[in-house]
Amino acid sequence: MHRTTTDIRQSIANLKGEIEFRAKLALQHVSGEVLLPDYYKKDEHDRILQERVDATYKKMRELAELGIAFCPFLELGAERGQRSLVLTNDFGADGIAIDISWHQLKSMEHFSKLFKREKLPMRICCDANHLPFRSNSFPFAFCYEFLHHFPSVAPITKEIHRVVSGYFYFDEEPFRRLLKLVLYRQKQKIYSNTALRKNKYVNLLESFISEAICDEVEHGIIENNGISLNEWINALTIFDDRNVDLFSINKFRSKLDGRLGISNIPNLLLGGTIAGLCRKQFNPTNNGPLDLNELLGCPDCITPTENGSFDRPSLVKISNAFHCYQCGFNYPCKDGVIFLLPKHELKQLYPTF
Repeated sequence: MHRTTTDIRQSIANLKGEIEFRAKLALQHVSGEVLLPDYYKKDEHDRILQERVDATYKKMRELAELGIAFCPFLELGAERGQRSLVLTNDFGADGIAIDISWHQLKSMEHFSKLFKREKLPMRICCDANHLPFRSNSFPFAFCYEFLHHFPSVAPITKEIHRVVSGYFYFDEEPFRRLLKLVLYRQKQKIYSNTALRKNKYVNLLESFISEAICDEVEHGIIENNGISLNEWINALTIFDDRNVDLFSINKFRSKLDGRLGISNIPNLLLGGTIAGLCRKQFNPTNNGPLDLNELLGCPDCITPTENGSFDRPSLVKISNAFHCYQCGFNYPCKDGVIFLLPKHELKQLYPTF
Protein backbone atom coordinates (compact mmCIF):
# COMPACT_ATOMS: atom_id res chain seq x y z
CA MET A 1 0.00 0.00 0.00
CA HIS A 2 1.30 3.47 -0.85
CA ARG A 3 2.39 5.49 2.19
CA THR A 4 1.92 9.23 2.15
CA THR A 5 4.35 11.73 3.66
CA THR A 6 2.00 12.14 6.60
CA ASP A 7 2.31 8.54 7.80
CA ILE A 8 6.09 7.99 7.55
CA ARG A 9 7.44 6.76 10.87
CA GLN A 10 10.79 6.09 12.47
CA SER A 11 12.53 2.87 11.53
CA ILE A 12 13.77 0.36 14.09
CA ALA A 13 17.28 1.57 13.20
CA ASN A 14 16.28 5.13 14.16
CA LEU A 15 14.88 3.93 17.47
CA LYS A 16 17.94 1.80 18.23
CA GLY A 17 20.18 4.78 17.48
CA GLU A 18 18.12 6.95 19.81
CA ILE A 19 18.40 4.42 22.62
CA GLU A 20 22.15 3.93 22.13
CA PHE A 21 22.82 7.67 22.09
CA ARG A 22 20.62 8.42 25.11
CA ALA A 23 22.27 5.60 27.08
CA LYS A 24 25.68 7.22 26.54
CA LEU A 25 24.24 10.62 27.36
CA ALA A 26 22.69 9.40 30.61
CA LEU A 27 25.94 7.83 31.79
CA GLN A 28 28.01 10.89 30.84
CA HIS A 29 25.71 13.33 32.62
CA VAL A 30 25.25 11.23 35.75
CA SER A 31 28.74 9.79 36.28
CA GLY A 32 30.84 12.40 34.50
CA GLU A 33 32.50 9.72 32.34
CA VAL A 34 33.10 11.19 28.88
CA LEU A 35 31.56 8.94 26.22
CA LEU A 36 30.60 11.76 23.84
CA PRO A 37 33.59 14.16 23.75
CA ASP A 38 31.80 16.61 21.45
CA TYR A 39 28.81 16.97 23.75
CA TYR A 40 28.19 18.97 26.94
CA LYS A 41 30.18 17.70 29.90
CA LYS A 42 28.49 17.01 33.23
CA ASP A 43 28.95 20.42 34.91
CA GLU A 44 27.83 22.40 31.88
CA HIS A 45 24.90 20.04 31.37
CA ASP A 46 23.81 20.50 34.99
CA ARG A 47 23.84 24.27 34.49
CA ILE A 48 21.75 24.02 31.32
CA LEU A 49 19.25 21.73 33.02
CA GLN A 50 18.91 24.16 35.91
CA GLU A 51 18.06 26.90 33.39
CA ARG A 52 15.41 24.61 31.90
CA VAL A 53 13.99 23.88 35.33
CA ASP A 54 13.68 27.62 36.01
CA ALA A 55 12.16 28.32 32.58
CA THR A 56 9.68 25.47 32.99
CA TYR A 57 8.53 26.79 36.35
CA LYS A 58 7.97 30.24 34.82
CA LYS A 59 5.99 28.88 31.85
CA MET A 60 3.87 26.47 33.91
CA ARG A 61 3.03 29.28 36.31
CA GLU A 62 1.79 31.32 33.33
CA LEU A 63 -0.34 28.40 32.16
CA ALA A 64 -1.70 27.85 35.67
CA GLU A 65 -2.76 31.50 35.79
CA LEU A 66 -4.83 30.82 32.65
CA GLY A 67 -6.78 28.26 34.63
CA ILE A 68 -5.21 25.19 33.01
CA ALA A 69 -5.35 22.10 35.22
CA PHE A 70 -2.19 19.98 35.25
CA CYS A 71 -3.40 16.87 37.00
CA PRO A 72 -2.89 14.32 35.59
CA PHE A 73 -0.27 15.49 33.13
CA LEU A 74 1.68 13.74 30.38
CA GLU A 75 5.17 14.80 29.30
CA LEU A 76 6.32 13.40 25.96
CA GLY A 77 10.03 12.98 25.28
CA ALA A 78 10.73 13.64 28.95
CA GLU A 79 14.33 12.32 28.87
CA ARG A 80 15.77 12.84 32.36
CA GLY A 81 12.49 14.44 33.45
CA GLN A 82 13.54 17.84 34.76
CA ARG A 83 10.32 19.44 33.53
CA SER A 84 8.04 16.73 34.93
CA LEU A 85 9.83 17.13 38.26
CA VAL A 86 8.74 20.79 38.29
CA LEU A 87 5.06 19.91 37.79
CA THR A 88 5.19 17.07 40.31
CA ASN A 89 7.02 18.94 43.07
CA ASP A 90 6.35 22.67 42.53
CA PHE A 91 2.73 22.39 41.41
CA GLY A 92 1.70 19.21 43.25
CA ALA A 93 0.48 17.53 40.06
CA ASP A 94 0.41 13.78 39.50
CA GLY A 95 1.43 12.68 36.05
CA ILE A 96 3.42 10.51 33.69
CA ALA A 97 6.77 11.12 31.98
CA ILE A 98 7.42 9.07 28.84
CA ASP A 99 10.43 8.51 26.60
CA ILE A 100 11.82 5.84 24.27
CA SER A 101 14.99 5.80 26.41
CA TRP A 102 14.85 3.70 29.56
CA HIS A 103 18.33 4.94 30.48
CA GLN A 104 17.26 8.59 30.49
CA LEU A 105 14.10 7.89 32.47
CA LYS A 106 16.17 5.93 34.98
CA SER A 107 18.53 8.90 35.37
CA MET A 108 15.60 10.98 36.68
CA GLU A 109 16.37 9.61 40.14
CA HIS A 110 19.78 11.33 40.01
CA PHE A 111 18.43 14.65 38.73
CA SER A 112 15.56 14.70 41.20
CA LYS A 113 18.14 14.80 43.98
CA LEU A 114 20.34 17.30 42.15
CA PHE A 115 17.44 19.76 41.77
CA LYS A 116 15.95 18.95 45.20
CA ARG A 117 12.68 17.75 43.71
CA GLU A 118 12.55 14.21 44.97
CA LYS A 119 8.95 13.21 44.20
CA LEU A 120 8.98 11.33 40.89
CA PRO A 121 6.22 11.09 38.30
CA MET A 122 5.27 7.71 36.88
CA ARG A 123 7.88 6.82 34.23
CA ILE A 124 7.02 4.85 31.10
CA CYS A 125 9.29 3.72 28.27
CA CYS A 126 7.12 3.77 25.14
CA ASP A 127 6.80 4.84 21.50
CA ALA A 128 4.85 8.03 20.79
CA ASN A 129 3.38 6.42 17.67
CA HIS A 130 1.59 3.95 19.97
CA LEU A 131 0.79 5.90 23.13
CA PRO A 132 -0.13 3.30 25.78
CA PHE A 133 -3.00 5.24 27.33
CA ARG A 134 -6.77 5.26 27.29
CA SER A 135 -8.35 7.98 25.17
CA ASN A 136 -9.14 11.34 26.81
CA SER A 137 -6.94 10.58 29.84
CA PHE A 138 -4.94 13.78 30.30
CA PRO A 139 -6.25 17.33 30.79
CA PHE A 140 -2.70 18.53 30.06
CA ALA A 141 0.09 17.16 27.88
CA PHE A 142 3.29 18.92 26.90
CA CYS A 143 6.68 18.51 25.22
CA TYR A 144 9.83 20.44 24.44
CA GLU A 145 12.20 19.70 21.52
CA PHE A 146 10.36 16.47 20.80
CA LEU A 147 8.18 16.57 17.68
CA HIS A 148 11.06 17.23 15.26
CA HIS A 149 12.54 13.79 16.03
CA PHE A 150 9.87 12.23 13.79
CA PRO A 151 9.79 12.18 9.97
CA SER A 152 6.28 13.65 10.07
CA VAL A 153 4.49 15.49 12.83
CA ALA A 154 0.84 14.64 12.07
CA PRO A 155 0.84 11.00 13.29
CA ILE A 156 2.23 12.12 16.64
CA THR A 157 -0.18 15.02 17.13
CA LYS A 158 -3.02 12.66 16.19
CA GLU A 159 -2.04 10.29 19.00
CA ILE A 160 -1.57 13.18 21.42
CA HIS A 161 -5.03 14.49 20.49
CA ARG A 162 -6.51 11.05 21.20
CA VAL A 163 -5.17 10.83 24.77
CA VAL A 164 -5.68 14.51 25.70
CA SER A 165 -8.92 15.78 27.24
CA GLY A 166 -7.91 19.43 27.43
CA TYR A 167 -4.68 21.23 26.54
CA PHE A 168 -1.49 20.38 24.67
CA TYR A 169 1.51 22.70 24.96
CA PHE A 170 4.68 22.40 22.88
CA ASP A 171 7.79 24.57 22.63
CA GLU A 172 11.30 24.87 21.15
CA GLU A 173 10.46 23.06 17.91
CA PRO A 174 12.07 24.11 14.60
CA PHE A 175 10.50 25.10 11.31
CA ARG A 176 12.02 25.37 7.85
CA ARG A 177 14.14 28.35 6.82
CA LEU A 178 13.72 29.42 3.18
CA LEU A 179 16.84 31.62 3.16
CA LYS A 180 19.24 28.68 3.30
CA LEU A 181 22.09 27.87 0.92
CA VAL A 182 24.35 24.99 1.95
CA LEU A 183 27.83 25.82 0.66
CA TYR A 184 29.75 23.49 2.95
CA ARG A 185 29.48 21.09 5.88
CA GLN A 186 30.76 22.32 9.22
CA LYS A 187 33.78 20.53 10.67
CA GLN A 188 32.88 20.83 14.34
CA LYS A 189 29.80 19.33 15.95
CA ILE A 190 27.34 21.90 17.24
CA TYR A 191 27.93 21.13 20.94
CA SER A 192 31.73 20.78 20.76
CA ASN A 193 33.92 23.20 22.71
CA THR A 194 35.24 24.69 19.46
CA ALA A 195 31.75 25.38 18.13
CA LEU A 196 30.51 26.80 21.43
CA ARG A 197 33.44 29.24 21.56
CA LYS A 198 32.62 30.70 18.15
CA ASN A 199 31.43 34.29 17.90
CA LYS A 200 27.62 34.37 17.96
CA TYR A 201 27.50 36.37 14.72
CA VAL A 202 29.72 33.82 12.98
CA ASN A 203 27.39 31.08 14.21
CA LEU A 204 24.40 33.00 12.88
CA LEU A 205 25.99 33.49 9.47
CA GLU A 206 27.01 29.83 9.25
CA SER A 207 23.48 28.74 10.03
CA PHE A 208 22.41 30.31 6.71
CA ILE A 209 25.20 28.95 4.51
CA SER A 210 26.33 25.62 5.96
CA GLU A 211 25.14 22.24 7.17
CA ALA A 212 25.61 21.53 10.88
CA ILE A 213 26.67 18.14 12.22
CA CYS A 214 25.86 16.56 15.58
CA ASP A 215 26.16 13.33 17.54
CA GLU A 216 22.43 12.66 17.27
CA VAL A 217 22.44 12.35 13.48
CA GLU A 218 25.60 10.23 13.56
CA HIS A 219 23.74 7.77 15.81
CA GLY A 220 20.81 7.61 13.39
CA ILE A 221 18.43 9.93 15.27
CA ILE A 222 16.06 11.94 13.09
CA GLU A 223 16.64 15.70 13.32
CA ASN A 224 13.80 17.01 11.18
CA ASN A 225 14.64 20.72 11.12
CA GLY A 226 12.97 21.20 7.75
CA ILE A 227 9.34 20.99 8.88
CA SER A 228 7.39 23.49 6.75
CA LEU A 229 4.91 25.88 8.29
CA ASN A 230 2.17 24.28 6.18
CA GLU A 231 3.03 20.91 7.72
CA TRP A 232 2.78 22.45 11.18
CA ILE A 233 -0.60 23.96 10.30
CA ASN A 234 -1.92 20.62 9.00
CA ALA A 235 -0.60 18.70 12.01
CA LEU A 236 -2.28 21.03 14.50
CA THR A 237 -5.67 21.46 12.80
CA ILE A 238 -6.91 18.37 14.65
CA PHE A 239 -7.24 20.57 17.76
CA ASP A 240 -10.29 22.77 18.21
CA ASP A 241 -8.35 25.88 19.28
CA ARG A 242 -4.73 26.83 18.61
CA ASN A 243 -2.56 29.71 19.82
CA VAL A 244 0.73 29.27 17.96
CA ASP A 245 3.75 31.60 17.87
CA LEU A 246 6.75 31.75 15.54
CA PHE A 247 10.09 33.14 16.72
CA SER A 248 13.06 34.09 14.51
CA ILE A 249 16.43 35.41 15.71
CA ASN A 250 14.82 36.67 18.93
CA LYS A 251 13.18 39.62 17.17
CA PHE A 252 10.65 38.55 14.56
CA ARG A 253 7.54 37.06 16.13
CA SER A 254 4.19 36.32 14.55
CA LYS A 255 1.05 34.28 15.10
CA LEU A 256 0.49 31.20 12.96
CA ASP A 257 -3.18 30.83 12.12
CA GLY A 258 -4.97 28.34 9.88
CA ARG A 259 -3.00 29.53 6.86
CA LEU A 260 0.14 31.52 6.13
CA GLY A 261 -0.22 35.32 6.15
CA ILE A 262 1.83 38.39 5.34
CA SER A 263 2.93 38.71 8.97
CA ASN A 264 4.58 35.29 8.73
CA ILE A 265 6.90 36.23 5.83
CA PRO A 266 9.92 37.29 7.98
CA ASN A 267 9.68 34.06 9.95
CA LEU A 268 9.20 32.03 6.77
CA LEU A 269 12.41 33.44 5.32
CA LEU A 270 14.53 33.32 8.47
CA GLY A 271 13.32 30.09 10.06
CA GLY A 272 13.30 29.68 13.80
CA THR A 273 11.25 27.98 16.48
CA ILE A 274 7.56 27.36 16.98
CA ALA A 275 5.56 27.07 20.20
CA GLY A 276 1.87 26.68 20.85
CA LEU A 277 -1.00 25.98 23.21
CA CYS A 278 -3.71 23.84 21.65
CA ARG A 279 -7.06 22.82 23.11
CA LYS A 280 -9.33 19.85 22.55
CA GLN A 281 -12.96 20.30 23.50
CA PHE A 282 -13.97 17.43 25.75
CA ASN A 283 -16.34 17.15 28.70
CA PRO A 284 -15.10 14.52 31.16
CA THR A 285 -17.78 12.37 32.73
CA ASN A 286 -15.69 10.92 35.57
CA ASN A 287 -14.29 13.21 38.26
CA GLY A 288 -13.45 10.46 40.72
CA PRO A 289 -10.15 9.93 42.54
CA LEU A 290 -7.05 9.79 40.37
CA ASP A 291 -5.30 6.46 39.82
CA LEU A 292 -2.62 6.72 37.15
CA ASN A 293 -2.72 2.95 36.62
CA GLU A 294 -6.27 3.28 35.29
CA LEU A 295 -5.00 5.49 32.44
CA LEU A 296 -2.69 2.83 31.03
CA GLY A 297 -3.66 0.88 27.91
CA CYS A 298 -2.11 -1.90 25.87
CA PRO A 299 0.14 -0.43 23.12
CA ASP A 300 -0.61 -3.40 20.83
CA CYS A 301 -4.38 -3.82 21.20
CA ILE A 302 -7.28 -1.62 20.17
CA THR A 303 -10.99 -1.70 20.87
CA PRO A 304 -13.65 0.17 18.85
CA THR A 305 -15.63 3.00 20.42
CA GLU A 306 -19.17 4.22 19.88
CA ASN A 307 -18.04 7.18 17.76
CA GLY A 308 -16.21 4.96 15.28
CA SER A 309 -12.68 5.63 16.57
CA PHE A 310 -10.62 3.31 18.77
CA ASP A 311 -9.32 3.06 22.30
CA ARG A 312 -6.74 0.89 24.03
CA PRO A 313 -7.88 -1.79 26.51
CA SER A 314 -6.96 -1.26 30.15
CA LEU A 315 -3.99 -2.93 31.78
CA VAL A 316 -4.05 -4.61 35.17
CA LYS A 317 -1.06 -4.50 37.50
CA ILE A 318 -0.05 -7.99 38.58
CA SER A 319 3.02 -8.16 40.81
CA ASN A 320 5.74 -6.15 39.02
CA ALA A 321 4.14 -6.24 35.56
CA PHE A 322 1.10 -4.86 33.72
CA HIS A 323 -1.17 -7.45 32.12
CA CYS A 324 -3.41 -7.10 29.07
CA TYR A 325 -6.33 -9.53 29.16
CA GLN A 326 -6.99 -8.98 25.45
CA CYS A 327 -3.62 -10.21 24.15
CA GLY A 328 -2.39 -11.91 27.34
CA PHE A 329 0.97 -10.12 27.43
CA ASN A 330 2.73 -8.98 30.60
CA TYR A 331 4.55 -5.67 30.19
CA PRO A 332 7.58 -5.54 32.51
CA CYS A 333 8.82 -2.91 34.95
CA LYS A 334 12.53 -2.40 35.61
CA ASP A 335 14.02 -0.02 38.20
CA GLY A 336 10.76 1.88 38.50
CA VAL A 337 10.28 2.35 34.74
CA ILE A 338 7.36 0.57 33.02
CA PHE A 339 7.93 -0.81 29.51
CA LEU A 340 4.83 -0.25 27.39
CA LEU A 341 6.29 -0.71 23.92
CA PRO A 342 4.55 -2.78 21.23
CA LYS A 343 5.79 -6.34 21.62
CA HIS A 344 7.81 -6.42 18.38
CA GLU A 345 9.58 -3.18 19.38
CA LEU A 346 10.21 -4.31 22.94
CA LYS A 347 11.87 -7.49 21.66
CA GLN A 348 14.13 -5.60 19.23
CA LEU A 349 14.92 -2.49 21.30
CA TYR A 350 15.32 -4.02 24.76
CA PRO A 351 15.95 -7.74 24.19
CA THR A 352 17.53 -8.30 27.62
CA PHE A 353 14.54 -6.84 29.47
